[in-house]
Amino acid sequence: MEYKDLTKNWQLKQRVPEVDLTADFATTESWLPANVPGVVHLDLLAAGQIPEPFYALNEQQLQWIGERDWLYRSTFEITAEELAEAELALCFDGLDTYATVWLNGVQILTSDNMFVPQRVSVKSLLRVGSNDLHIVFESALLRGQQLEAQYGKLPLWNGDSSRLYVRKAQYHYGWDWGPVFMTAGLWRAVRLEAYNARLANVHCPYEVAEDLASALLPVRIQVEELAADSAQEVHVALYAPSGELVVERTLALQGEQVVETQLEISQPELWWPHTHGKQPLYRLVTTLHGTQGEEDRHELRLGLRRLRLVQQALQDEPGSSFYFEINNTPIFCGGSNWIPADSFTPRISRDRYRQWLQLAVDGNQNMLRVWGGGIYEDPAFYELCDELGLMVWQDFMFACGLYPAHTEFQQSIRAEAEAAVCRLRHHPSIVIWCANNEDYAIAESKGVSDPQITEHFEQTAFPARALYEQLLPAVCAELDATRPYWPGSPYGGVRSSDPTIGDVHVWSVWHGGLPYQDYPRLAGRFVSEFGMQAFPVLETIQEFAPPEELYPQSRTLDYHNKADGGPGLMAPYLVNNVRVPADLEGQIYATQLVQSEALSAAIRGWRRRWQGPGCEYTAGALVWQLNDCYPVMSWALVDYQLRIKPAYYTIARELAPLAVGLSRQSPDSVAIWAVNGDTAEVQIELELRTVNLGGEVLSEHRRTVTLAGNRSRELDVIQQPQNDQEVLQARLWRDGVVVARATLWSEPYKYLTLPDPQLSVERLDDQHIRVSARRPAKGVWLEAGATVKWSDNMLDIVPGDPQIIVASGLGDQAIQARWLDK
Repeated sequence: MEYKDLTKNWQLKQRVPEVDLTADFATTESWLPANVPGVVHLDLLAAGQIPEPFYALNEQQLQWIGERDWLYRSTFEITAEELAEAELALCFDGLDTYATVWLNGVQILTSDNMFVPQRVSVKSLLRVGSNDLHIVFESALLRGQQLEAQYGKLPLWNGDSSRLYVRKAQYHYGWDWGPVFMTAGLWRAVRLEAYNARLANVHCPYEVAEDLASALLPVRIQVEELAADSAQEVHVALYAPSGELVVERTLALQGEQVVETQLEISQPELWWPHTHGKQPLYRLVTTLHGTQGEEDRHELRLGLRRLRLVQQALQDEPGSSFYFEINNTPIFCGGSNWIPADSFTPRISRDRYRQWLQLAVDGNQNMLRVWGGGIYEDPAFYELCDELGLMVWQDFMFACGLYPAHTEFQQSIRAEAEAAVCRLRHHPSIVIWCANNEDYAIAESKGVSDPQITEHFEQTAFPARALYEQLLPAVCAELDATRPYWPGSPYGGVRSSDPTIGDVHVWSVWHGGLPYQDYPRLAGRFVSEFGMQAFPVLETIQEFAPPEELYPQSRTLDYHNKADGGPGLMAPYLVNNVRVPADLEGQIYATQLVQSEALSAAIRGWRRRWQGPGCEYTAGALVWQLNDCYPVMSWALVDYQLRIKPAYYTIARELAPLAVGLSRQSPDSVAIWAVNGDTAEVQIELELRTVNLGGEVLSEHRRTVTLAGNRSRELDVIQQPQNDQEVLQARLWRDGVVVARATLWSEPYKYLTLPDPQLSVERLDDQHIRVSARRPAKGVWLEAGATVKWSDNMLDIVPGDPQIIVASGLGDQAIQARWLDK
C-alpha cells in the first residue's frame, strides 16, 4: 500500500455568505496558510489576525469565530503510476465537525461527527497532475441550535444546551474549568491510500489463562481486495518483548475476505500497572502478500494481562465491591481524571503527552479516567499509557446532559462507537468502557430517571438510556468483549449516588459546601471524581493576567475561574481553615495548601478502607482533575503550563507503596493505620512522636509491626487529647530508612499561632537538599523556578526529622521556601 500525506499546502478563509460558494473558493483574496492537523483559531493566531486567546479577557472577543463558516482548500499531485492502482481512497482521520468535501468539483462526503473518521473511494475522480480538495466547515454552534429548535431543548449542566445535539468535543462549548472556543478544521491527519489489496482490520482478543501460565491469541483478519488475485496469503508473526519471534503462521486467502487463526504461548510475560510490575509489550505483525510481493503490513502492540471487574458481596458492609483485578491481583486504583490538555487539541504533541503522563507515574498514580466531555485521545496518549503502565478508564463522549436518541443521532453514535472501539481495543491500558459522565445524575436531578422502565427509552424523558443500556453495550460486546462495560459514571444502585454499589462522584465537598475533613466518611466503593480548587502558581497567572490585574479577585482572575460562583465557593474553604492573606502570592499559597490538605485527607481516608479480600470497601480514588486545557483557577493538580501544584506531592505520598495515617477519632483519641501497596508482607517499625510547637519532643515510641500485602491495617488507637500546642508525627522505618510519614495538627489551622520554625534548607550538592527545622513547620513549599523538578514538596517538617529532597535541575538557582503563617 502507498500512502500520500495530504497535510501540506492547505489554506483557509472565512466564508462570505453573500458570495456563491464556487466563486468564494475561486477567489484569490483573504486566504491564509492553514496547518493540518489544526483548527481555525490557531491559524488566525499565527497570521496575527486575532490576539492570544488565553490572555486576559480575549476569549470574549473571539466568539465570532465559532459563529462563522470556514473554507479550506488544497491541491495535490497524482502520478500515472499511482492512478494505475486498483483503488485510491481519501482518508480523513478527523473533521471538526460539520464538513462537506469536494474533490475536483465533485462532492464526495458530508460529515457531522468529529469523532468518526471518513474514508472515501476516489479513483474515478482523480486525474494525473494537480487535484483540488475543497472543504466547507459550517458553524457547529449554529447547526446545533437549528437541531435544538427542531427537536426541543434538553436539560444539561455546562455550556450551550445545543451541544447535546452535536457530536463535537463538548468542552468546546465551555465548562466549569474551560473557555468557550468553538473550533473548526481538519483536527487530525488526512492522506491518500493507493492499493490493490489491504488489511482492512486485524483483531486479536487474547485471553490469558486463569493460572497465568498460558495465553490464547485468536487473530481475525479482514482483507479488502480490489484487483483480481492481488492478495494471495497472510503472514502472522508474534514477537516477544525482547524482539524474538515467538510463533508465526501463513494463511492462504483463496478468495476469502476474512481469515482466522489462533496462536498459543506458554509462560507469557504479563503486563501490569506500573505500581505492581513491568509493562512488556508483544508485537503482532500481519503482512499481506500478493503476486507482486508485499501489499500491506499491520502491527499491533499487545500487553497480555488478565482483567476482571469484581463486584461481589463484602464482609461487613452492604452492597458489593467494585475493584479491578489484573493478573489475579486486586488493584487499588489511585489516580486522576483526564481532560484534553489544550482547548486546541492539535497542538498537544507526543512529547507533551509524555510529560503529562510521566507526571502521573511519578506521582504514584496508576489510573487515569478519560472524561466523557473531551475527545477519544490521540494514539500517542494510549501508546504511552501502555508503555508507562497507566490504566485507563475510558468514557464514551457524553457528559452532563440528557442527550437525544432519535434515529439519525443513534446512527451517528453507532458509527462513532464502532470507530472508537476498533481503534482502541488492543491497548492493555484501557480497562473499562464507560458510557457517559454524570448523565444519570442529571436525570435523577430532573426526576426523569426511572429504573422500572426497561424498554422504549426513546419515548421517555431520558431517551439516552437507549444509547447507554442498548446501543453502546451491544457495540462493545460485538467488537470488544474482553473488557467490562459500565453504563455511566457515577452509576450503581437505585441512584447513582449510592455509596455501596458501583462508582460515585463525591461533590458534597466543594459544590455541596461540606468541610473537606468529612471526605473519609463520604466514601464509596470506587470514587471516580472528587476535587478542590486552587490557584495555579504565580508564573502562570502572570502569563495570562495584565500587570494591573495581579491582585486577588481582579476581573481577570475571576474570569479565569470558570466554575459557576467559583470564587465564592472557594472562599469558605479558606475562611474556615486558614488565615486568609490579602496579597496575591499569599492567596495562591492558601488555596494550594487547602487543596493539598483536602485531597490528601480524602485519599488517606479512602485508601484506609482497602482492607484485603472481602473487605475492599473502597477500591479507587480518582482526583478531579490531573490537568487543565488552558490557564485557569481549577481543580487541576498541574496547571496548563505543566507547573505543579502542591497537592500533587501530597497525593503522591498518600499513594506511595507504604503509607501511614493518623486520624482523630474523638477529642481524646487518635487512630493509627498503615497501608502496604505491595503484594508481599513486610515488617516495618512504627514510630510515634509528640512535639510541641516550641520544638520540644514530649514523647517518642517505636515498635515493630507486620503489614500484610495489598491492604491497609489498623495499628492502634491511642489516647492523645487535642492540643493546639502539639503535633503528633508517625513514621514508618524500613531497613533504617524512613519510608512514610504523617503528621496530625490541631485544626482549623487558622487558630494556631505558629512560632518561627527556624527552617533550614541546606544544599548537599547541585541537586540534593536537606530540609530541617527547630520547631514544627506546616506546608513547606519549595520553589526555585519552573525548570526544577522536586522529588517531594509541600512538606511538614518536624524537629529531629530532616528530609532529603532531590531537586533535579537545581544547579545554583536560589531556593525560596514558604510555609503556613510565614
